[in-house]
Amino acid sequence: MVIKITDEELLETTGGIVQGMSGSPIIQDGLIVGAVTHVFINDPAQGYGVYIEWMLDAAA
Repeated sequence: MVIKITDEELLETTGGIVQGMSGSPIIQDGLIVGAVTHVFINDPAQGYGVYIEWMLDAAA
């Protein structure tokens, strides 16, 4: 999935996704929906994520 950072504090502090954030949870409406995988080099406020369902299936 393509993700966009909307947390104003994170954007102000880091500009978006930074190196080392891979695996960080993606929270939507208070639920974990996935994890960060990669950042768009030309736009650190966007990147790719993997769905939580895929992670749970792989762990089973």
